[in-house]
Amino acid sequence: MSNPVDTQRTYALVGTGGCGKTSLAEMLLFNSGALTRMGAIEDGTTCLDYEPEEVRRRGSIQPAVATCLWNKNRHFMLDIPGDGNFTGDMECLLKGVDGVVFVLDAVDGVRPLTKKFWNLTRAENLPAIFVINKMDRDRADFDMAFNGLSSVLGMKPVTLYMPVMTDGVFTGVVDILGGKALMFGENGAVTEALIPDAIADEAALLHDTTVENIAESDEELMEKYLEEGSLSEEDLASGLRKGCLLYTSDAADD
Repeated sequence: MSNPVDTQRTYALVGTGGCGKTSLAEMLLFNSGALTRMGAIEDGTTCLDYEPEEVRRRGSIQPAVATCLWNKNRHFMLDIPGDGNFTGDMECLLKGVDGVVFVLDAVDGVRPLTKKFWNLTRAENLPAIFVINKMDRDRADFDMAFNGLSSVLGMKPVTLYMPVMTDGVFTGVVDILGGKALMFGENGAVTEALIPDAIADEAALLHDTTVENIAESDEELMEKYLEEGSLSEEDLASGLRKGCLLYTSDAADD
């Protein structure tokens, strides 16, 4: 019999106010089947911002917790307010999670508060992934937001997905390691497609860079990559995990 603890994960959604954490949580809950309809911040119908003051402000003022099943695993999400007036409990809240999903606004990129939140995450030695959100907005700039991770936060991120822009419209993403495009359709439908010719060379270069960066997380993996010139899906998954754990252990030594 499996241990229930082995099949559950608790993670915090962290980011500055208005970056879209609650909307991301709503989407995750909807796609997992925990919700039958997806609410919207603008309409005051999200399940995590339910207090009248939150509905009025169109933003979170208190932590909220939600849970869902995905691939038979139990996920607990902790949506932490990003408004500087309501983040006093973040340091304490981060002590109770396994990892952090950082949400960045593609229009504003890395803000001053983002660095504070990142320092708190590192202080707790937590692994983190970053979601660059709001790519459908005017003035959204993926490269600006992504480059801020290294120039401002001092990390060495790897890119798993890049946006597909068609005539300035956000129409899908490229799965860098999978070598395919995921294009958006009506009502949230996603279909696999070939990577558009206009960004195929960029995606190929990014794939090689990403694989090399992942290989650097482990000496044996790097040797295999240098000898064979490629890595299997299992190797890449293992390297990503080791890279996250290595980064958190480095944070503990800072």
